[in-house]
Amino acid sequence: MKLSSIALAAALAVSGAAYADNSTTNVNLGGDANGTLSAHFGVTHTEAVDFVDVFNFTPSNGSWFVDSSLVTIGFQPGSNIDFYSAEINGHAMTLSPTGTFEYGWMLNEPIPGPLVLTVYGTAEGLMGAASASYSGTINVSPIPEPSTYGMLLGGMGILAWLARRKYS
Repeated sequence: MKLSSIALAAALAVSGAAYADNSTTNVNLGGDANGTLSAHFGVTHTEAVDFVDVFNFTPSNGSWFVDSSLVTIGFQPGSNIDFYSAEINGHAMTLSPTGTFEYGWMLNEPIPGPLVLTVYGTAEGLMGAASASYSGTINVSPIPEPSTYGMLLGGMGILAWLARRKYS
């Protein structure tokens, strides 16, 4: 009975360590007067384990056209990261095959806020140790509301009416 208790405790300790290198990071998007926002982000993993990293981007209201990228280079033993998947609000990023140079991207994807990037992967190392990192960028621009398009069409209609009136 005592041996099974020790085995259970060891199994629980190992299973908890398998996902011990997870992180959640809040990232502020900086922008310009046109409403385009951007930021860079990254994580360093110091254990050779599977990970789930979550990035919460603010401001988060509204709908956005999203461009994003991930990159990692790991030529040295103990510095490699393999991405399993990455998604922003359930919209999957395109990922390169696993290897020493990996990257992922998303181009001009319309996504409603709040924006949350979730990266699933593994940090590989020798004898459980690692010092592997990845970084990324995100660029977002607001999706115009339908009233904006209505004003655009109305303005073009007025210009067409004025042009026709001028030449009549």
